[in-house]
Amino acid sequence: MIAMMAFIQIQAQITDTIKVEGFSYVPAELTVNVGDTVVFMGNDFHPLTEVSEATWTNNEATPLEGGFDLPAGNGKVTFESAGIHYYVCTAHIESNQMKGMITVVSPTTLPDVSGNESFSVYPIPLTGSALHITFKNQLQKSIAISVYDLAGNLRISSNGSTSNGHYAVDCSDLPKGLFLLKLSTDEGENYTKFVKQ
Repeated sequence: MIAMMAFIQIQAQITDTIKVEGFSYVPAELTVNVGDTVVFMGNDFHPLTEVSEATWTNNEATPLEGGFDLPAGNGKVTFESAGIHYYVCTAHIESNQMKGMITVVSPTTLPDVSGNESFSVYPIPLTGSALHITFKNQLQKSIAISVYDLAGNLRISSNGSTSNGHYAVDCSDLPKGLFLLKLSTDEGENYTKFVKQ
């Protein structure tokens, strides 16, 4: 596990831009790395503030204590830790559901097995409770899955066999955040990272 954690490294900081088009943020959902800066290019017609997930879901505008606040609708925010940030246009959340979300992840150099030619992992980011693994070769395989948090703690251990080239892992007990997945089959081991939203 220590060797796997050693793959984590800090990458160059990147600046991303979110624009206002009509009564929408573009993009409305954005994923950035820890240390990246997001530039909001709006105006005072669309003041924005960070809110809790519940406030965001209910299309309300109560500011999140300690969250970012851009009353002029524009400015820069640098994200120093992993997590999900919800924001709304305080003037148009109720009338136009004008809102957005930024997912901040810790950068890693682990390979992403979702691009592997023999199998894929989806959905990434994980928005539901099940992470799916599909093999192009549909012969039955023995499979072992281990999911670790970034502190190196084992959060999920799952063993079984594929069915028609498919295997599902129950991730309903995982909190939101970034995780490392170790996939073991008779052919060897692979690692990937995924975010649960």
